[in-house]
Amino acid sequence: MFTRQSLKAAANTTSYERGQQYFKRGYVGKISRENNTFKARVEGSERYKVRLTVDKTGTSYRCSCPYDYDGICKHAVALGLAVLQKFGSPVEPLPMPDTSEQALLQALLDTPVTTQLAFLTNLLRTQPKLREQFLLHLTPAAATVASVAARSVPAATAVVAPQELTSIEEVSTEVYEALADLVFDDDALSEHTDYYGDYLEDEGDGMLELADGIIGDVLRPFARLVAGHLAQGRLPRAVEVWVGVYEGATAATDPADDEYSLFSYEGYPARVLDCWDRLLNELGVDARLKSTDFGDAKTEAALTLLFDRYAPQGYPPDYFADLLNDLTRGPAAAQRVREQLESSGRPLSPDQVQALLHSAEKLADDALWLRTAEAHAGQDFGLLQRLLDHYRQHHDQPNQLRLLRQHRQQFSPRLDPYILEHLALADAPDLYLAALEQRCRSTQSLADYEQLRPHWSAEQRRQFVDEQVERQRKAWGGDPRFGAELLVAENREPELLAYLLAHQWLRAGSIPELLTRTARTQPEATFDAVMERTEQALNSSRGRDVYQRIAAWLLALNEFEALRPQVALFATHLYTEYSRLNALREELRAAKLVKTERVGKTYRLVPPTPEDDELRELLRDRKKR
Repeated sequence: MFTRQSLKAAANTTSYERGQQYFKRGYVGKISRENNTFKARVEGSERYKVRLTVDKTGTSYRCSCPYDYDGICKHAVALGLAVLQKFGSPVEPLPMPDTSEQALLQALLDTPVTTQLAFLTNLLRTQPKLREQFLLHLTPAAATVASVAARSVPAATAVVAPQELTSIEEVSTEVYEALADLVFDDDALSEHTDYYGDYLEDEGDGMLELADGIIGDVLRPFARLVAGHLAQGRLPRAVEVWVGVYEGATAATDPADDEYSLFSYEGYPARVLDCWDRLLNELGVDARLKSTDFGDAKTEAALTLLFDRYAPQGYPPDYFADLLNDLTRGPAAAQRVREQLESSGRPLSPDQVQALLHSAEKLADDALWLRTAEAHAGQDFGLLQRLLDHYRQHHDQPNQLRLLRQHRQQFSPRLDPYILEHLALADAPDLYLAALEQRCRSTQSLADYEQLRPHWSAEQRRQFVDEQVERQRKAWGGDPRFGAELLVAENREPELLAYLLAHQWLRAGSIPELLTRTARTQPEATFDAVMERTEQALNSSRGRDVYQRIAAWLLALNEFEALRPQVALFATHLYTEYSRLNALREELRAAKLVKTERVGKTYRLVPPTPEDDELRELLRDRKKR
């Protein structure tokens, strides 16, 4: 027996009080009951799965939250209070039915055949795995009996067969009611997989796949009907069913229950129509439409159905764009589509523009195609590219350049690669150099800059380099390579060290390479900078990655003979000063920056020479400055 008192006894004071707050705020989702087990989702920092089971020995609780302290969690308390409110207090365990074989046989004898068949029909309809096993083991004779028996099921339990629906409205109503009645909760989704527990860990694509299975059960008979009509050459009838499904799907804005908010992103109708399109594709509908000529009369009837149906809007919804393209196979259909689009008096959507272009291609009307493409190229980059390719293939460079100049600012990131691929500098210097400069900025390519240099004045080059250097200086954590390359290219190497000191060295992999450049002209200042940055790094960061970077900085300076003694002594100082950082010592030894000898399992530094002592004094003085 489950009561408020037993619930309160199962939780500590804090959990019970917070569970009460969760319950009062409506954090408990829809409660499902299976025998003596109650399940629901409870909102918290996440949506937790909570289960409460009542039996003769007491009440057990289970929650997916990480709470493991004293008594049950606040989510279990919230569910318990919701159960008591919905089912009354106390909640008594239901008597478990006798499931023995003798009890089953007796129940079958006591239950009318029509009731048995109604139960079996519903069970097989909602459980695909069980239905598959049933059909595999059914003998031909039994199949006949089952077919006759199924027809004897009372009307209240039967589903209307799609073949019996004679109008768009009937199909739409049947689809709408079926979709609006669907429930997407644990019980419904678990019927579509033997491994439901795996999907519970993934409430994204995995759960949507299961939902698609439920939706597919509703839509599949209608998809087969469309495929059957097309196979028999009944194009207008197939389109009627198609339109009915579309209108029923768009009317069913939400299912009866969506426990996991599976359709909160794209929306329920959009997901349903995706499922519908996949079913049509699986049944070969798309392929048949593209390969079959249904004749002008049937095609005209199908087009008339679509145009008349959506006359108030002027043209069918964009959803039917692919179907209309498939129907626009010959000149007659193309002319009809063109007239319909041009007479609508409304701005054309991208899909409608494509339909007008498609009709122009079927009519072999190049003037119409070009006029349409020119009028809408600014709205669709793909269309603009097709138009540019058309002019390029017809060697019409004046029109190609006109379009590029007209639309480059609007589509710069995508048009610039096109310009650099299909034009030469001599064709249009303004376009080519502008596209090259844009690519140079975005890819930080020194090769592009070298190509631009001859075409820029000294002032333009200085302005560009200053801009890039400042941009990289402000990009915290960025790699300074490109700015450094530009300074070197413009013979401004004295500025290089100050530029490097404005960056985060631990985040830039190019620092060692750039240090070798600054050390050529400013060796002592570069070494001082490395010592300073090394001490800063060791005082603020730890980890092998940091130590590897420090070793790389020192190795870069070690390439200069004049700096090697100072590098060796500084490395020795680090080895001694930071003796507890074993990983740092390992990196210094691996880079051969310190002189050590192995004694047993340990290493010790080789004693310094008198010259080393003199250098150590110099280093000490420099660090004090």
